[in-house]
Amino acid sequence: MLDRSTTRLPPIWLSASALTAAITVIFGVQRWIYHFTTDPYAQDVRVWVIASRIGLTYGWSHIYDINLEKAVAAGFGPSGSLVDAMHIFVAPPPAAWVMVPLAWMPIPAAYLIWTIVNVAAFIAAGWLVCPGSRFAKATLILVGLALWPIHYQFWLGQWVVTTLALLGVAWWLLDRERWLAAGICIALAIFAKPQDAWLVPVALLVSGRWRPVVACAVAGAILGAASVATLGLSGVHAWFDSLQIARTNPFMGPLTYTSLFGHNTVATAAELAFGLVAIGLAWYRRDRLDLVFALGILGTIGSANYLHEDDIGMLVLAAWIVLRSQPSLQMKLWLLVGVVAAQLISIGMPVPILLWEPGFLLLLALEPRPKREAITATLQPEPATA
Repeated sequence: MLDRSTTRLPPIWLSASALTAAITVIFGVQRWIYHFTTDPYAQDVRVWVIASRIGLTYGWSHIYDINLEKAVAAGFGPSGSLVDAMHIFVAPPPAAWVMVPLAWMPIPAAYLIWTIVNVAAFIAAGWLVCPGSRFAKATLILVGLALWPIHYQFWLGQWVVTTLALLGVAWWLLDRERWLAAGICIALAIFAKPQDAWLVPVALLVSGRWRPVVACAVAGAILGAASVATLGLSGVHAWFDSLQIARTNPFMGPLTYTSLFGHNTVATAAELAFGLVAIGLAWYRRDRLDLVFALGILGTIGSANYLHEDDIGMLVLAAWIVLRSQPSLQMKLWLLVGVVAAQLISIGMPVPILLWEPGFLLLLALEPRPKREAITATLQPEPATA
């Protein structure tokens, strides 16, 4: 009995990883609490709450009115009342609609609820997507929470985890050939944070998986039509004006290839090339849904010209998906390198992750084809538990 129970214990490297990640997460939660208690109006979630309040009070066509944003934010203290190129509402209108239940709460309460909901969504998405035993799943979720981009998104009260969770559910549905629901989830993810998801349906389309793309297009068209209808012509113009103001922010792309090449045509060419290569590889590896989906996420991040530290957290989902199919040793080692590169962002070093992304792209292209029985085992849905 003793020997059999011993064999069921997780390997030491997995236990050490779980412990290290858990300690890092505890430290991160302490930072969230400190930030929240010292400056409860500084989180980005207030931007979406302000837009929602404007919509409910003045009409949804005014949610991009910067003067109204300043008026509503006026009572939120020095940091909470800041409305500038970095702190204006530029997300699609559905992001303001989602905030209606939190609109009239105090900003600190809205941030607290938003954080709890998103932590739960992150854990749920990880449980659906991560491979292995319960302990392995928990370890991978803890590692994700310990990474700086995910920590930073919670620290800010951002939307990256919302997009990640929606795409995680979409992948889980695609893996079970539930095309309609998967397409709707992808559309919702794009409307939550377009710069973190928009190439995923393109990757699916070039790989021949057109059914979820059609569902995504229909759902997106409905959301788009509703958005335009609520905004009206003046609201649409105000949205474009806000986007132009946001583009004047010199820090709009610290995690794009402008950090390597500067704000010039070389950086733009690098971003375009990254996206095109990712889409080309999605066609080349079209026999593997996991690789296609990961390439869609990676291509989106690598080709973006508007990207912040927290957006890099989307790569956590790509890693979870790739790990499901018994990746090569080279891929596992490169993912470990990615953990280090992601943490270096916290000390103002974006270059390592920018150099890591092309390596991930290459390894996705070279990932060996698993044996047929391994693919079958991977694609089998897990039995329901009581």
